[in-house]
Amino acid sequence: METMNALTLKEIHKNNKGKASDKWESYLDYYDELFLSFKNKKVSLMEIGVQNGGSLTTFSEFFSNFNNILGCDINEKCKLLKYNNPKIKVVVGNVNTNETFNEIVKIIDSFDIIIDDGSHISSDIIISFIRYFSLLSPGGIYVIEDIHTLY
Repeated sequence: METMNALTLKEIHKNNKGKASDKWESYLDYYDELFLSFKNKKVSLMEIGVQNGGSLTTFSEFFSNFNNILGCDINEKCKLLKYNNPKIKVVVGNVNTNETFNEIVKIIDSFDIIIDDGSHISSDIIISFIRYFSLLSPGGIYVIEDIHTLY
């Protein structure tokens, strides 16, 4: 049975009492509109750069019928992130290496939404886009965050 979550991403983000999330709150209003057509579908989402892991929890609550949510981060501390839902996974490694790419596609080989909140280095963003855009399902959305901070 499908469940429906009436809360916005910003409301979920503010109510999140678990893992911290440093998402820019101003993005969340846009995401509500951008992701609306996916909200109650069986979404597969990947976020590049998860830091404290809170955004994965937020997305899992927003997309209450999700198939898979996968986060990837280069920080070894992300190995300590644990979730009650086995459909939320974290891969630790450089998203732009073949080893990490292969690990990701073994878990999920197609995504409806990909969010790049990784290094914010232009060359990394380009490589990630070239590498992962082909995994985006038809009609999917690829978001690159924080381009105002590009290094």
